[in-house]
Amino acid sequence: MIRPALVLAFIVVLTVAARSFLPSGVGASTAGAALGFGFILIAALQTGHIFHALRLPHLTGFILCGAIVGPEVLGFIDAESVAALGPLKRVAVGLIGLLAGCELNLRALKPKLRNIAIFAGSGMGGGVVVLFATFVAVISLLPATRELPLMERVVIALICANALVAFSPPVVIGVINESRARGPLTEICVPLVVVADLIIVITFSLTTAVGHGVFPSEQSASGLGALLWHVFGSIAAGLVFGTAFAVYLTRVKERVALFIFGTLFVIAEVAPVAHVDPLLIGLTAGLFLENISPVSGHEVMHETEPAAMPTFTLFFAVIGAELHVHAFMSVVKFSVLAAIARAIGVFVGTRIGARRADSDPVVGRFIAFSMLPQAGIALALATSVKSSYKPWGEAVGTILLGTVVVNEVLGPILFRGALSRAGEIPPEDEGPTSSDPGTRVEPTPIPGPITGDVRPDGGVT
Repeated sequence: MIRPALVLAFIVVLTVAARSFLPSGVGASTAGAALGFGFILIAALQTGHIFHALRLPHLTGFILCGAIVGPEVLGFIDAESVAALGPLKRVAVGLIGLLAGCELNLRALKPKLRNIAIFAGSGMGGGVVVLFATFVAVISLLPATRELPLMERVVIALICANALVAFSPPVVIGVINESRARGPLTEICVPLVVVADLIIVITFSLTTAVGHGVFPSEQSASGLGALLWHVFGSIAAGLVFGTAFAVYLTRVKERVALFIFGTLFVIAEVAPVAHVDPLLIGLTAGLFLENISPVSGHEVMHETEPAAMPTFTLFFAVIGAELHVHAFMSVVKFSVLAAIARAIGVFVGTRIGARRADSDPVVGRFIAFSMLPQAGIALALATSVKSSYKPWGEAVGTILLGTVVVNEVLGPILFRGALSRAGEIPPEDEGPTSSDPGTRVEPTPIPGPITGDVRPDGGVT
């Protein structure tokens, strides 16, 4: 832990010195963005080492590192530089979706589909019910909403509950991969949160349509159609790119990782313009490769593994840099209350679901922890609420974003602890023990999901 801390301190000093040579006004389009990219990547990696020594998830370290060095705290990276890293973040989201899809073999999952449906439905249902009741009370206290009629407050509470019940496949996949967890709990977590988030996107489109009916705006006419295009257009694009990957892997077979990452960069640039989701595109492409094409999804995971770790590191560090720390502090009491309410709802719901599910007792006991982390999708939905509804959207959306911040920081820690208590993390990945405090343990990188047999040379077959 001492070595990465010293390296981190050196990088901070070096960056401060380098920034002093930059002309005033240098922003995202020039050297400032390049400096920010290199600094946040190296700093986040060293923070991950420190968190590993503390037996905490690397992901939490990456996020906190980004938040501290970002524009709202120390300001080593300004807002323009963070915005310039947006395409790289979308590349990481696409890669996360691709690897998740490549790991989901539907034939192997068929026996688990009933349990996935039960836990997803019970977890989402419990979360929505408790969040809805909480926001009905909170909205009655906010100056911007307390004078509204009861029916309008009910609609606002429904929109907030739907937005905040969203889960985080990227964080769940990242924690599982960095800890190399394997077991019945791990096997069901990824498909569960992926399926649940797809359902949440669809239900959010419906609640948004209701919201625009009650609170008309410029987006009312196109809101439902845009969200339907967002979902089904992304699926169609994923099938196209999945076919392209399959053709390349079967006929060219050279520099596969370069082709995949180049394609993901194209998706990252086109996605905002075409209003499609890189995560859903990557997920669909991965599902196509693993379940329909002659190409094995494991081959894609193996080819992209070397570049996955720095890509994921940058993704979570940028998420941290984008956190609205000052806005969070202004609504912290409501955000913490909403986070607690969400956790209670999810835990109660999954415990009820466990009585009906035919699953390992460990799954029923710990599955709720995989639903606690939040990141990209929840942030997107909260931002949508904040920008779509005037005048109350600003106040309510800030509370939603603050709640996501709480779950973004604490969720990975709680989920990794659950994997450890479930006995699914190998002892060598648990970090240094108290009996050997001087041992320096290198953190496990965050590669793509690794499956298959390991060869003596360390490769995967």
